Amino acid sequence: MLTKLKNLFIAPRVSPEGGSGAHQDSRQGAPQPGAGQGRASVAPTDIDANFYGLVLGVQSTLDCELNNFEKGVLRELDQLLNSDVSHSTLVPRLPAVIPRVMSTLRDRDSSAADLAAQLGRDAVLVSEVVRLSNSPYYRTGQKVTSLERAVFTLGRVGVRQLVANAAFKPLINLNGGYFTRLSGTTLWEHSEKTAIACDWMAKRERVDRFDAYLLAIVQNVGLTVAMQILDRKFDGSLAPRSELFREQLIRKSRILSVMIARQWEFSRPVLDALETLVDAEDAQHLSQLESILFLSDKLAKLHILSAQGRFTGDVQQVIRASHSHLSSYCEACYERLSA
Repeated sequence: MLTKLKNLFIAPRVSPEGGSGAHQDSRQGAPQPGAGQGRASVAPTDIDANFYGLVLGVQSTLDCELNNFEKGVLRELDQLLNSDVSHSTLVPRLPAVIPRVMSTLRDRDSSAADLAAQLGRDAVLVSEVVRLSNSPYYRTGQKVTSLERAVFTLGRVGVRQLVANAAFKPLINLNGGYFTRLSGTTLWEHSEKTAIACDWMAKRERVDRFDAYLLAIVQNVGLTVAMQILDRKFDGSLAPRSELFREQLIRKSRILSVMIARQWEFSRPVLDALETLVDAEDAQHLSQLESILFLSDKLAKLHILSAQGRFTGDVQQVIRASHSHLSSYCEACYERLSA
């Protein structure tokens, strides 16, 4: 059911198998369909490179200098990183009710009534809580009509995840420019799949499930902001093509995610994990929470790439991760993403 990848995360670096990408551009040195169909192991950096190629609409990047478009994007991104992001119109604002709800969720002494009182301040959250509590997954036999009953039905974990999704999904603006429209659905799908895997691992490792879930949902917020910068600079004459641009864009976007999460006053464990993972290339020397996000992120990317035809191969052997006892969870997590 799973495909090849026995040495995932520990193999020598090689290019992922080819296949015809949905946004292939011959100007970017893209391989011809059918090229590179041999079986090969895949390292984390290869998964990242292929995934962000999908997000940017580039089948293969080139080992070349930055073009003027790429220079302009990175220059504006640097200006944003060197400023107070709270003053930027590019950085989204959290709905005012979200921090209060999150604070109530963290208070172990708070009741369903306390949580319902906070949720009741936002009509969108109210409708989502009631709708989800009446879904087949939670259905108890009687229709749930009151907010307090809905909160009780979902439980604290269910409400936490619903609030995180409700808060961050609107930040993906699918009506934006070329790159925002191109990347938005994929980035949100990646966030959701990563969150599913994070929650699954965190539950088994007895790690704070809300921190793990929140990390997964918020990790791409910096990149969604960066896509707005690409939209503003893009006139159709030049496109992102270089490996250097992709690497710098992703690193700077991760730093921006840390800055935004700090502005939103996220918990210290979430901020520390986001900061550590800016430059992490493997699962070595990571904390438990950081390892959970690192592995979940790679599994989600691999799952999306396989579905998009950006990774082809016969996946049968167990997905394993080196230097982490969490490797034993990878196969079950991957199967859960396919459910």
